[in-house]
Amino acid sequence: MEEKEKPNVNEEESKVENDDDILDPDDFEDDEEDEEEPAKAEETESEKEKEEKAKNAKAAERRRKREEREAKIREEAKLNAELGILKVNPYTEEPITDEEDLKIYKLQKELDDEGKDPINDLPKRIAENARKSIKEAKDKEENAKKEEKQRMEKINNEIKELVTKYPKVNTSELANDPLFQKCLEGRAGRWSQVEIYELYLREKADAEKKAKEEEVNKKVEETAKKVTKTPSSNAKGNSPQKTIEEMSDEEFERYFQEKYN
Repeated sequence: MEEKEKPNVNEEESKVENDDDILDPDDFEDDEEDEEEPAKAEETESEKEKEEKAKNAKAAERRRKREEREAKIREEAKLNAELGILKVNPYTEEPITDEEDLKIYKLQKELDDEGKDPINDLPKRIAENARKSIKEAKDKEENAKKEEKQRMEKINNEIKELVTKYPKVNTSELANDPLFQKCLEGRAGRWSQVEIYELYLREKADAEKKAKEEEVNKKVEETAKKVTKTPSSNAKGNSPQKTIEEMSDEEFERYFQEKYN
């Protein structure tokens, strides 16, 4: 009985282009970088350095996601090219119609290159790959749980440090404070809870100061609208009072204090 001649798959494989030939990397444009946030005058040099590190980390994350998108596009382009070239599985003589058919063909080609039987050894290879995938997924899940546990331990230790340094702090209120949440953005995991809280205190003081100044300005404007521009005599019949426009800074301040304090 004549031995069946193995199909020549090398000729088919050579038709598939290299990844880099399918798509040019120049086809992908860089994402626009976020605008830099203006540094606050109250921040120390070390805080500015941390801000810079946080900004660099965000840029690195954007770059990683962009590279993942580009890799996915290249892989899809390669798959489409292979499906367009490899119409029939030479080992089974069955048509290759989708990605699953292509995976089977590649496994058989891999076995053939290793000197194994691409038909009889295929089920064993599929089982080996399945066990490998299950193990990788399990290891990934365990590593994620371990990292989360370490992250929570770090946060709890930092909260203890915060409460020790600031005994009156209410952590429950902080968790629901929009300003504190804003201070956390881009800093959580990079700054300690004490550093973030101290930034929050500075931001809160600035906001309160600004609100007070706005309130004073509002009162000044209301006073200006009430005061007539026509001079009027005072109760004692002395010389007419000055209008606001005629008052010096000292006279206006004294007038304001007497009228509203």
